[in-house]
Amino acid sequence: MASPDLQAKANQLNARMEGEAKVALDSIEKNLLRPIARTAYACVVKCYDDAGKVAPTEQIEQCSRQCQHPYQLANNIVQQEVGQFQNRLSRAMMRCNDEASSMITPAVQNDARKMKKVEDTVLRCISQTVDDGIKQLKPMKQRIEAGLKEVTK
Repeated sequence: MASPDLQAKANQLNARMEGEAKVALDSIEKNLLRPIARTAYACVVKCYDDAGKVAPTEQIEQCSRQCQHPYQLANNIVQQEVGQFQNRLSRAMMRCNDEASSMITPAVQNDARKMKKVEDTVLRCISQTVDDGIKQLKPMKQRIEAGLKEVTK
C-alpha cells in the first residue's frame, strides 16, 4: 500500500505528463489535423455543388469518401503514434512497479525506514519515466508531421 505522500507525488508526476502530452496533442490537432479536416470538408461541399440536383446519390457518396480519405489516414497516423507512446509509457511504469515489488519482503514491509527507501526508489523511477516520456513527445510530433505530409501530398 503506497503512502499518501508517495501517492500525492505520483499524482503530481502524472499530472505533469498529462499536461505536457495535452500541449503536444493540442498543437498537432490545431496546426496539422484541422487544415486537413478543412480541406476534406471543403472537398465534400464541392462534391455536392458539382452533383447539383441531378447526380446519383452513389456518386456523391463516392466523392465524399475520396475527400475524407486523407483525413482518415491522418487521424490513423496520430492515433497509432499516440498509442505507441502510451504503450511505451505504460511499460516503463510497469517496470517501476515491478522494481518496487521485487524489493518488498516481509522484513521490508514491517520496517518504515525500509519502506521509505522502496517508495523513494519508485518515485525516482516514475520521475525518470515522466522525464523520458516528455522528451519523447517532440520526436513523436515530428513523426506525426512527417506522416501527415505524406498523406497530404
